Amino acid sequence: MKTIVISLLKGGVGKTFFATHLAWYLAEQEGRRVAFLDLDPQGSSTRRLAKERTGLFSADLFDPEAKLAVGDTAGITVFGADSRLQMIKAAEDVRDFIIRFRALPEHFDYCVIDTGPKWDELTLSAMAVADEVIAPVQVAEDSIECAKMLLTALKKAEAARGGRKVNFLGLLPSMVNAFDKREMDNAVKLATAVGPTMMFPAFVKARPTYKHSAENHHAVWHEKGSGAKAASEEIRSILAEVERRVEARTKETA
Repeated sequence: MKTIVISLLKGGVGKTFFATHLAWYLAEQEGRRVAFLDLDPQGSSTRRLAKERTGLFSADLFDPEAKLAVGDTAGITVFGADSRLQMIKAAEDVRDFIIRFRALPEHFDYCVIDTGPKWDELTLSAMAVADEVIAPVQVAEDSIECAKMLLTALKKAEAARGGRKVNFLGLLPSMVNAFDKREMDNAVKLATAVGPTMMFPAFVKARPTYKHSAENHHAVWHEKGSGAKAASEEIRSILAEVERRVEARTKETA
């Protein structure tokens, strides 16, 4: 099982949008089994994936006594967020999560984890089991600081993993207005500050169609209208590159 974590220590940057679309995209391949873990107590991903297979809860992965009836069915299986996630605050919780998470690979081919906007035991848990991390980021004035915070968090996660490296796929500029000079200037400043190797080689434009797809609880390629085709082509090309990089790394480490 390949585990991809979507994380940035800031809210409103498009993490949920990207995480849910990545799961929908990966599950398109016939027979592929995708686990989706919502580790954000706000539960936005859980609501957006309401049409998928639900009934499991991510909080149960922190509870050694909880029973997990995990099957091997193709498609997306959602481990939803509930109020219990707000109680995850101890180092023991992280250890319990890691132990229980190890039972999932026999049931799934991919695992996508959506995280909250702050560094806490939930985010640390996600980083502790991650194979890959990608970070949607808005190109605002504080983007550089957000990027630095994430890179520091990755180092902390690697320390918690006994030095085992987390593969960082890059910062992905998200919801970018390509006609706004200030935003484009901020994008250049961000790339200059972190270096080109830390940037994902694409960006997600700000499009009303993306908002509509979220409201309709399905991927943007199921939307109708003039903007849906362009939006679908854009996001699918980015998701395909994520999949390509993950698969290439899997072959390298095999």
